[in-house]
Amino acid sequence: MITRFAPSPTGHLHIGNIRTALVCWLYARQQGGKFLLRIDDTDVNRSNDQYIQKIKNDLSWLFIDWDMCFNQSSRFVRYDEVFHYLLDKGIIYPCYETQEELELQRVVKRKAGLPPIYDRNMLEITDKEKNTRNPYFRLEINKDMIISWQDKVRGQVTFNAKNISDPVIRRTDGQYTYMLPSVIDDMDYQVTHVIRGEDHISNTATQIYIMKNLNAKIPDFAHLSLLHFGDKKVSKRVGGFAIEYFRENSIEPMTINSYIAKIGTSCAIEVQTDMSALIDTFDIQSFSNSSSKFVLEDLIKLNAKVLHKMPFYQIKDRLNVLGVNSEEFWYSICNNIERLTDVKSWVNICSQNVIPIIDPVNKRFISLAKDLLPSGEFNEDTWGIWIQRIKENTHFKARDIFMPLRLALTGLSKGPELAKLLPLIGREEIMRRLNTDNLE
Repeated sequence: MITRFAPSPTGHLHIGNIRTALVCWLYARQQGGKFLLRIDDTDVNRSNDQYIQKIKNDLSWLFIDWDMCFNQSSRFVRYDEVFHYLLDKGIIYPCYETQEELELQRVVKRKAGLPPIYDRNMLEITDKEKNTRNPYFRLEINKDMIISWQDKVRGQVTFNAKNISDPVIRRTDGQYTYMLPSVIDDMDYQVTHVIRGEDHISNTATQIYIMKNLNAKIPDFAHLSLLHFGDKKVSKRVGGFAIEYFRENSIEPMTINSYIAKIGTSCAIEVQTDMSALIDTFDIQSFSNSSSKFVLEDLIKLNAKVLHKMPFYQIKDRLNVLGVNSEEFWYSICNNIERLTDVKSWVNICSQNVIPIIDPVNKRFISLAKDLLPSGEFNEDTWGIWIQRIKENTHFKARDIFMPLRLALTGLSKGPELAKLLPLIGREEIMRRLNTDNLE
């Protein structure tokens, strides 16, 4: 089996694009199939090579690899061949309206309460009139047909061809629209499963019609509900969180994958730190027809959970960039960060001058705690020994001891276990932070 992801290099990938790519990839990998990356760059005026590379970089960052990649711009000869075949059969026909005339037709139909379906009136113009105009081309839909398919997400989907407008296939400048090249590529590369957003459902009806006229094998289709932020669907036009936004804001790739692989399904969203678990639990049948709400706050919470479960070997190289090469340090602080960049704060707390927070009412207690601090090399047992000494020499209970010491040692009211932090901070620095000589 073969799935495909077909982005257009006219902008950055957003989270909705990536969801489609991930679902296609997971399905292919689970079924032992292939995942095809197709770059839809037929719009030569808007396509940009920089975006092509950015698309590939984003997919790789998210651990989505591909078995084959090609650009539609390399296949114009093939598209021309099929175009002329359908033109000769009379399935594609020339049209001669200007954009202004087409818009006027749409306005008139809307005012009359009619659907904006192309009326084919321009087929009646004379050859003399045709010679003064530059044609574009449409696909002639047989209005007597019923087009249907069994969608893997939505179940039975049926279109009456009377409600489908003849789609534009090629523009006046010779550029192809999305419709025909997509069908030709799916046919030539033997794509077996087309998975995409529900905004393509009407395109699917048209493409099935084209495939039947080309005697092509029709693939299985699955149309995912769209992601929404509030009341807006995710798209480039509403700034649907380009993937670079998440990279710049230190969201882990496996956080994104864990979230969007399950959002809109009947499955619980669970933390995964590698792709194999997502492959094993993937189920195309679990996706709902209902729209799915993308909640950034939920993603950030999930990011913290991903980091909490991240093994040191998996993140070692990235920690080195932040100046951390200690496995002990990572496992001491990983449960207290939301983003990897938070590591820098704990590096500073453990190794640099921290301004202790010592309430004057706790001055005597902190001074005594300093005197009772164990000597020698610190380990995770040091904290317990220290607390026991303090309890034996004061009237304080354990719960009353922790917060004054945490504030004095870290300047924060929350954080990793102090038993783990003490060896990282070191005795000399702890003694400095517990110094109350300058307190009034």
